[in-house]
Amino acid sequence: MSYNWINAKDYTMNSFLLFDRWALQWIFTDCSVYDWFPSEGRDYKLDMAKALFRYPHVVWYVRNKAPECAPFLDEVQAIPGENWTEEEMREAETAILQAHETFVVYAFPKVMEQVNYIRNWDEKYLHELVDLKDKLVLDVGSGTGRLAFAAAKKARRVYASEPCDCLREYMRDRIKAEGISNVRVLDGEVLSLPYEDDSFDVVMSGHVIGDHYEEEIAEITRITKDAGWLVICNGDDETRRTAPDPELVSRGFEWFRHESVEGGIIYNYRKQVKKNE
Repeated sequence: MSYNWINAKDYTMNSFLLFDRWALQWIFTDCSVYDWFPSEGRDYKLDMAKALFRYPHVVWYVRNKAPECAPFLDEVQAIPGENWTEEEMREAETAILQAHETFVVYAFPKVMEQVNYIRNWDEKYLHELVDLKDKLVLDVGSGTGRLAFAAAKKARRVYASEPCDCLREYMRDRIKAEGISNVRVLDGEVLSLPYEDDSFDVVMSGHVIGDHYEEEIAEITRITKDAGWLVICNGDDETRRTAPDPELVSRGFEWFRHESVEGGIIYNYRKQVKKNE
């Protein structure tokens, strides 16, 4: 599925040199990628072979950064490519980059700042969901810091947990440039957060929960204090949703609806944690 966040023709496979190991694992070892790769007669392995043919240094990087990707790389490198034209290799390269545009924008944070759900988001939607004054807050999957920096205006301290190195460094650069004293950036992903039980007053995220609801919600609940809050504050895009997420509603989340400046219908969510009942 493409969100049209980038024009893939503006990028090359050298972008992969900025990808983290977990991203490379997904691209080169997760078979589910075949299910959503563009289907207009395209073959994922063949396109990957063509895309990588002119980039042996990218193959070297992937093999060393994520050795578990070697079997896939062996397969694609075994495909004969001597007769491929520059045009068809570039076409395949563009298809691969467009398919993995989310990872591309993670590698280029300034580009990510301009994607639909970030560029015109209003922080009032976060502050309407929860009182952050003097709270200890965790932002899970912080990205470029959309929620973290908004929360920092009221919270005592905000921890921004982000598994992508390029995005962590982008946030750290902003913290230094703007002299922000109450935001700390750390590694971590939603299914395995490196924090003790009952650590935070508020755990928030946006566009993170949804692949493994039960496990993800259990993990963010674990690190939230009793009577603390789980907050899902999504960005503003153009998608006109017709109902709140039934998985979140069934798990006790309140929902709040608004129309975004991008033209979409957006649902945000919150739930108070009650551990002693």
